[in-house]
Amino acid sequence: MTVRELSELRRIVDGAIFLPEDLGYDEVRRVWNADVDRRPLFVARPDTVGDVVAVVEFSARRGIPLAVRGGGHSHAGFGTADDAAVLDLRSLSGVRVDPVNREMVAGGGAVWGAVDAATQAHHLAVTGADAPQVGVGGALLGGGFGWLHRLAGLTCDSLLEADVVTANGDLVTASPEQEPELFWALRGGGGNFGVVTRTRFRLHPVRELVGGTLLYPWGRGRSVLTRYQELCDSAPDELALRVTLTTAPTAGHIPAELRGQPAISVGMAAFGPPGRLETLKREFRMCGPAAVDTVRPLTYAQLQQPPYRQPGRLRADGHSSFFARLDEQTIDVLLAVAEGAPSPQTMLQVQHLGGAISRLGAADTAFSFRHATHLVACNVLAVRDATSIPLRSWTMAAARVVRRHELGGPYVNFVNGGEPAEELRAAYAPVTYRRLAQIKADYDPDNLFRFNVNIAVS
Repeated sequence: MTVRELSELRRIVDGAIFLPEDLGYDEVRRVWNADVDRRPLFVARPDTVGDVVAVVEFSARRGIPLAVRGGGHSHAGFGTADDAAVLDLRSLSGVRVDPVNREMVAGGGAVWGAVDAATQAHHLAVTGADAPQVGVGGALLGGGFGWLHRLAGLTCDSLLEADVVTANGDLVTASPEQEPELFWALRGGGGNFGVVTRTRFRLHPVRELVGGTLLYPWGRGRSVLTRYQELCDSAPDELALRVTLTTAPTAGHIPAELRGQPAISVGMAAFGPPGRLETLKREFRMCGPAAVDTVRPLTYAQLQQPPYRQPGRLRADGHSSFFARLDEQTIDVLLAVAEGAPSPQTMLQVQHLGGAISRLGAADTAFSFRHATHLVACNVLAVRDATSIPLRSWTMAAARVVRRHELGGPYVNFVNGGEPAEELRAAYAPVTYRRLAQIKADYDPDNLFRFNVNIAVS
């Protein structure tokens, strides 16, 4: 950028602007994935929505592509880019709860830890990621899974309205009554259509629940996954189940013989009185006794905390896909993929879907896999200094094997950024993609917002 352009940018934006030569630039250009090392032209941290409008207009006039960052937690590193502008929304992170009307308003940079703390003060919640630092906006735009998705639907299913700064600098409110096509696209269509600066959600009562983890040695993997599927077949909406194939941590409460060894964990949560979950635990005891049992009465905020602490920034890659019922062959495939994990932080997680997710129609939102039974995420992670671990090659090998058994995918929020265009396009049903392409053409014909699962304008 020229000196004159920089002077203009700093004149029209009240928030901070970081250039490559500025102190702090190397810090603000970073995202969660330590493998992502990109150098944007500048990073803007707007203090107001007016600042967001100013940066969007400035970038659009000069043909500078724009990356938008909420929590900055995507594997693909969509919150930053080389030779681009970056809008870091962390200063627009306020959360306000209306307990009487059971609604919440959140800024575009809000993260789930802040949302859960604010809503649980009133025994309310909305479906969201169980990692406190993940951004609300990113989860919403891809659909949004969490412990509540069978009971309350996806994150996007609870959206009432959103304020969006579009590519031409307009600030619009999208809702079922205003900008209805944009509202439809925001619920699963990714960050293709503008900068979401404010969201308003419907909240759901969450008081009594029991949850936690059962940890088993690797040799029980087949029987645990089989039992998991059998329980999923008859699970009520109030029950959430997920299985993770991983490496047991070295924490003190883990039996010595299991620490650092391949293991399988069953995460469960029952929203309501504790009796139902005790029945489930008895079902899983048919697989043998759990080496660790942390299932107990919890608050929702406690349930939302990751069971094991991870370092702040990690190297990350992965593959995601949607599945129907897990048969014996599919179970064998998942176990084989997980057994080849290249690092102790690698996790192959299977989440049960259905319930409230499946009660909306395929055309009701831009999320395309409401008929799926499971989401499978093959996440290969490694600490920052483990640079020799081949994350991408494992991802590609896992994807080749898993793809033969999947229903479809990937999930918009779990892409790694290296997928070919045709694979990314498969994140949507063909009819959904065509509708999204028309909306993209209406709101961002020049593809200013391209750092996402990008929708091609036809």
